[in-house]
Amino acid sequence: MTIDLDSSLRALHAKRTELLNQVDAIDTALAALASADIRVVNAPEPQPEAADDVTSPVVPTRVKARRVLSDEHRQALLDGRRMARHRRAIDEGRARELLAPSRASLEAAGLPRLVKRAK
Repeated sequence: MTIDLDSSLRALHAKRTELLNQVDAIDTALAALASADIRVVNAPEPQPEAADDVTSPVVPTRVKARRVLSDEHRQALLDGRRMARHRRAIDEGRARELLAPSRASLEAAGLPRLVKRAK
């Protein structure tokens, strides 16, 4: 595989010459406009640079802290998603239903048992 560098160089030099001619034409037009002192009738008057004179006080913005889930809440969300996936798998026939959770697992999870209300 050979690369013809001469043709690439010639094309790049031609493009460079063309772009330099365009820049020279722009410079000539700008010089002509500056020397003619042309004014447009409906043009707005240029505003003086007043950015240094007028400074507004900088008001700091208060950014709220990022909300973070507690570990229990995060675990509950994960368990809910897992149970929903398992329920869909059961409905599609890809899994068997789980047995009712045992009393030991409920106590380990820290879930309260049902208590009768006092009347």
